[in-house]
Amino acid sequence: MKKVLKSVTLIVTMGLILFLLSGCGNDKLIATKTTENDMMGNYKEEIIMTFKDDKVTNIEMSMEFEEEETASSMYAVLNMGASLSEESNLEGMEAKQDGKKLIITMDAKAYAESEGISDEEMTKDVLKTSLEEEGYTVK
Repeated sequence: MKKVLKSVTLIVTMGLILFLLSGCGNDKLIATKTTENDMMGNYKEEIIMTFKDDKVTNIEMSMEFEEEETASSMYAVLNMGASLSEESNLEGMEAKQDGKKLIITMDAKAYAESEGISDEEMTKDVLKTSLEEEGYTVK
C-alpha cells in the first residue's frame, strides 16, 4: 500500500510540475520580422502574445535597432506622443528602452484600441493570420 501511495504521489507531483512549467495553461504566439527603413535603419521586431482560453491577455512588442541612438530617439518620440495624447488607449500600455531595444507592453484592451479591432478579432487564429499578412513569421 505504501508503494502505491508513493507512486501516486510521485505521478501527481510530476504532473503538477509539468503543468506549472508549461505556463499554467497559457498559450503564446511569437511573431518576428526584420524591417528595412530609410529613416530608422534596419531593425528586428518581435511580438509575443499571451493567450488564455483563446483570448489574448498580454502583448510584448520589441524593436531592436542597429544603433542605441535610434532606440533612444524612438523612445523619446513615443513618450512625446503619449504626453500629447489624451486617448484612452494609452492606458494599459508601457514603454521602456533597454540599450538598442525599445520594448512596449500592453494589455488586450490597449492593443485592441491601438489596432482598431474588436474583441471578437482578438483570438489566436485571427491574430496569427493578421500578423502573417503583415509579413511576420509566426510560431
